[in-house]
Amino acid sequence: MNPGTFRPAAAWPRRDPMLLSGVVLLALVPLLVAAAGLDERSLFGRSPWDKPLRFALSLGVYAVTMAMAAQWLLARTRILGWRWLSPVLIGFMVFEMTWIAVQAARGVDSHFNERTAFEAVMFSLMGIGAAALSLGVLWLGLAASRLVLAATAPGTRVIALGIALGFVGTGLLLPWTGEALVLAGRSQSAVEAATVMPVLGWRLDGSDPRPAHFVSAHLMQALPLLALWLARPAERGGQAVSEGALVVLAASGVLITLWLLP
Repeated sequence: MNPGTFRPAAAWPRRDPMLLSGVVLLALVPLLVAAAGLDERSLFGRSPWDKPLRFALSLGVYAVTMAMAAQWLLARTRILGWRWLSPVLIGFMVFEMTWIAVQAARGVDSHFNERTAFEAVMFSLMGIGAAALSLGVLWLGLAASRLVLAATAPGTRVIALGIALGFVGTGLLLPWTGEALVLAGRSQSAVEAATVMPVLGWRLDGSDPRPAHFVSAHLMQALPLLALWLARPAERGGQAVSEGALVVLAASGVLITLWLLP
């Protein structure tokens, strides 16, 4: 096996602001769980801290995934513009998390809240932030696709393919499913239905775009993780099978996302 297949860049992790941002966001999760338990207020039948909790977890996982993928790629290829793109993405994550938490503290919703001109502007800025985060994922996916074409070691090629398929899939599908949420014309927290999935609160009647949004958002984790598992068999002569499995799973993720859209 190529000894460099699983090695990140030498500067990782202590010098990576993206990774540190993800760690901080994930560290907020238990604090927000405590806030949800202590705050007796209700917003659309749920704790006002429910949304900050979900976003801290989601953005934290996003940031850690981006950091690990970027540093793995930087050890093997160039990522054009990553030095300026990374702080921009971190800035949008900080902005979104801060505004969501502020609105939770006020006991009002952060999404689809246009009761005042200021809140309408902030909601629009959150939309710009979500688009930027999707663009960042797509950017890394395209960088990984260049490595797929250039890599000679089978394990490296398989991992690069997993990152390319997962990140490009998320980068392209996430804005689409996010637009479906906007077109639904309601806050995620405000959804009410007779049949709702526990914890996540998804409607199970086929009218809720959030399951599709969830699947599209996590292709960027699922496919690279599968690629890491398939890299060793690829090094032993199973490269075609490993790459085929990644392509099949990527296509399945796209089809499931389309099927779940209302």
